[in-house]
Parts: sequence; structure tokens; C-alpha cells
Amino acid sequence: MKLILGLGNPGSTYVSTRHNIGFLVVDCLAERWKIGLKERYKQTEMGSGMCGDVEVALAKPLTWMNLSGTAARFLLKEFGLQKEDLIVVHDDMDLPLGVLRWSVGSGAGGHNGVQSVIEQLEGKDFVRLRCGVGRPPSRVSPADYVLQGFLEEEEVPKLALVKSAADSTEEYLKFGLQWVQQKYHRLEEPS
Repeated sequence: MKLILGLGNPGSTYVSTRHNIGFLVVDCLAERWKIGLKERYKQTEMGSGMCGDVEVALAKPLTWMNLSGTAARFLLKEFGLQKEDLIVVHDDMDLPLGVLRWSVGSGAGGHNGVQSVIEQLEGKDFVRLRCGVGRPPSRVSPADYVLQGFLEEEEVPKLALVKSAADSTEEYLKFGLQWVQQKYHRLEEPS
């Protein structure tokens, strides 16, 4: 089983923000794989099913972003999984809008949700799918930027990003990390 944990903030205020791209990817996968997401465990909306012949659990922590690691630790223990079975999907301001990067064992890069996962799991040995949301304009703080919605002209690239992230997740489950790194990392700008 693989646990796919999308990072975001709960509540209608944050639904369409850059910080919630992880939630949007999990929602897209849930729709594709016909997995119902419901609050099964305290402070986590989740569901389980199949992607081809791979058993998967999809989860969205209902805690604030900075506490995402609590859900990761709980779910890994609940399902008897190792850190290597975890895929964390999150926004990344260091990547242009639409660019994806897959990695294992990398640092938090200033992302508080990822830092929480690293701290709670006492290590970095999990898979990450970083989804580029672009840099903030000058004079806009990074914290404010990720909590803003996408601009009207960014809606099409945002939807393409979510689709590409979902596609690459399916390919990761079928073909592995090296495959998705070779295919998606060569794309500097979304096509």
C-alpha cells in the first residue's frame, strides 16, 4: 500500500489557494480512482482503493498545514506502513507554476508542512511531489502569497498542473521514481 498525503489547510477560505495544491491533486486522484474521501480518522479526510494493481490510501490532513506531520505519523502507524510508502504532495514557490519535481530524502526547503512531516517521522526518507506555484511578486510576503488564490490568468495552468501531478503519480505507482524524474524533470515550463 502507498499513502498519498496532500498538504493544505482546511476550510472554505483556503480551498483555492496555492498552499492547497496538494489537496487539489488528492481530490483529482480520488475522482479518477473512484475513491470516496471521508473523515474516517480524527482530523484526516481519507479513503482507500486501487490504482491498477497498487493499493492506495489518499489523505488530506484537516489540521493546519504546520501540523501535517501528525496525520502522516498516525496514518503510517495505522496502516502498518514505512516512511518509504509515503508520498507527500505539496506546493513549492521555488518552481515556476506548472513545473513538477519528484524527490526522496530532501529537506523541507522552508515549507512548514513538509518540516512537520520530517519532524514527526524523525527522518526525510519519504517521497515528495513538489508542485510549482511560482514566486511571489516583489513586496508580497511568501506567507501571504501561498494563502492567496490563483489569478484568473493562472486558472488554466493551475488545472494543467493538477492533471500533470495526478498523471505523474499514476506513473510513479506503475514505473517508479526514476521514470517520473526522467519524464517530468526535463520539463522546465509546462507544455
